[in-house]
Amino acid sequence: MVLYKLFLFLYPKIASILAIFNQKASDWCIGQQKVWKEIQEAKAKMDQPIIWIHAASYGEFEQGLPIIEAIRAKYPSYKIWLTFFSPSGYLHRKNDPAVDVVTYLPLDGPEAAKQFIEIIQPSLILFIKYEFWYYYLKVAKEKSIPTVLVAAIFRADQIFFQWYGGFYKEILQLFSYVLTQDNTSKQLIESIYPKDQIFVTGDTRFDRVFSTAQNKQGFDWMNNLSNHPNIIAGSTWDSDHFLLSKVIEPLQYNWIIVPHHVDAKSIDAAQKIHPKAITLTQWENTLAKAAAPATTPSIIIVDRIGILRNLYQYATISYTGGGFTKDGIHNVLEPAAFGVPVIWGPNDEKYREAIGLSSAGGGIKIQDAHSLKETIDTLIADKSQLQNMGSKAANYVKENAGATNATLSILQEKRLLTN
Repeated sequence: MVLYKLFLFLYPKIASILAIFNQKASDWCIGQQKVWKEIQEAKAKMDQPIIWIHAASYGEFEQGLPIIEAIRAKYPSYKIWLTFFSPSGYLHRKNDPAVDVVTYLPLDGPEAAKQFIEIIQPSLILFIKYEFWYYYLKVAKEKSIPTVLVAAIFRADQIFFQWYGGFYKEILQLFSYVLTQDNTSKQLIESIYPKDQIFVTGDTRFDRVFSTAQNKQGFDWMNNLSNHPNIIAGSTWDSDHFLLSKVIEPLQYNWIIVPHHVDAKSIDAAQKIHPKAITLTQWENTLAKAAAPATTPSIIIVDRIGILRNLYQYATISYTGGGFTKDGIHNVLEPAAFGVPVIWGPNDEKYREAIGLSSAGGGIKIQDAHSLKETIDTLIADKSQLQNMGSKAANYVKENAGATNATLSILQEKRLLTN
């Protein structure tokens, strides 16, 4: 508890110093300065019952989006108030039509938590996957407002299961219910949380990508490339770009590279590593001048956000970036949903969906440029193996879908949602 209070005391002070030269810290500080005014103004326009949903950042929002959409469809009388702690989530989704209000979450504290909850008066509170704010949960419990941790995932190395994690066990116990992604997580917390309040509902990301594949959106510019196989590398970092630069030559495939960050600096860095590449903007400008250009690019760097998940439908083989960074791989399920074999780098230990996809035969972990090139060339040469692997990837996603309905069933069963 002492360390938690120290964190709350130091965090804004450190952020204000970092804000001088760090844009993310600056965005957070500015957001916190305006947050109470935004909260008051938003609540003044609402008189329906409110469900407060909190996501730490953009990734957690994506995890929770299928649940949000399902609640809106089945319970239109509720308004959905979404909060973020991270600027990356807030700035990307502050005008998202899936919810009614998006604000920053004021930094936790006894007064802030009491004031926020008294202003918005939520009927139900959902926290997505990670992030546990003690005072918010404590005030909610004192006011008998049900709180549910959804899409939760736990690992044995987390602080909850260490001898010094007593305070975090206390935070977890403030939740009314915990809905986990898998049995492993359920079994881990059974020793520190009431068993009859834990339910395994599955991973909502499977629902998200399955829905995308069923309702895909196309891109005309992809149809103007050569007939060579398409290798789509998504959510890539510099370490991935250096790796890819060793296998792209000779140019026998179409390479579509989608960096994790698409700001000008990141795109410029990617182009320096791939000097023969053009950006998507450049390719579209070429097509605007000539419907059938004399030459087509072999390497395109996508300088646009929001299209990767639909872009995978054109892939012959996909590569998911992040496996050569300390944080690990990104979303392997998006290409798998389209029946595309998935390749990724070695850092996948924390990503059960990747391990599951590999076990199902729909994905392969590689260690270096040599194994990447060998895997791609082998799959391209053996169409039967390529198709078999793609089918296993699609089946893995389909078989694991259903977490959204399972989550809503629990919320309904416990009478946390009523028409």
